[in-house]
Amino acid sequence: MTNNNKTNIKVETTVTTSKKKKLVVNWPDGKFSIADLEKKHPKAVPITLRFRVKKALESGLIKPSGKVEGEIGRPTLLFEKTGA
Repeated sequence: MTNNNKTNIKVETTVTTSKKKKLVVNWPDGKFSIADLEKKHPKAVPITLRFRVKKALESGLIKPSGKVEGEIGRPTLLFEKTGA
C-alpha cells in the first residue's frame, strides 16, 4: 500500500531584533552604595548594577571605601571613584 497524502504545513514566525541599550553607569562623586546607584538608575535591573560594580572594582575604576553597619542584616558597602 502506498500513502500519497501530502500535507503542507506552513509555520509563520516573526523575528524581532533586540533594541536594548547597554547600561552606562554614571558613578557618583564621593562615597556611594549600590542602593544609591539603584536610585540614580531606576530602570536598571539590580543584578546588572551589581555586576557593573564588580567589573569596575576589578578594573580599578572604583574602590571600596568602607561600610555602614546597620542594626539588622549585612553592612552596606560603600564605594568611591578612583583617580583613574
